Amino acid sequence: MKRLILVRHAKTEPLTDADSDFNRQLKKRGHKDARMISDHLIGKNMVPDLIISSPARRTLQTARIMSGAFSIPESDIKEVPFIYDGFSLEELVNEVSSLASDKETVMVVGHNPDIALLAIQFAGDNFFRFPTSATAVIAFSVSEWSELKAGIGRTEMFVYPKELKGKKE
Repeated sequence: MKRLILVRHAKTEPLTDADSDFNRQLKKRGHKDARMISDHLIGKNMVPDLIISSPARRTLQTARIMSGAFSIPESDIKEVPFIYDGFSLEELVNEVSSLASDKETVMVVGHNPDIALLAIQFAGDNFFRFPTSATAVIAFSVSEWSELKAGIGRTEMFVYPKELKGKKE
């Protein structure tokens, strides 16, 4: 079985506060939310073996917060430029196959609308509301990453910070 954890970056400063979209940073709330989602994943035993991220500042900040929670060295985060620029399901499957052939669980930290569209394509569920830090965990009954295709995933969990706030685990 393979498991894909799709994460939208955490809450970010507005574009007016940054010199470019690529360089936007997380807000204080974004840092807290990324840690909250990480802790929730740990509590559900859904920890990635590898993290792949867009190279944009906000996604890397999110990935680094999460890698720290998961005890994955920051240097092991794989930056994939097309995650920022936009990509297809096939491009992501090829990249994951290349980077994670020996891994069972891979996290991808990216941007909307692509992350939500991937979740919809893989699992067929309604992920039209995919707020910042939202995370979809999708399981696949396959032995190789290259076998992933649209419609064969099963959503194990969909969670976002607002849903967790106030809940005690």
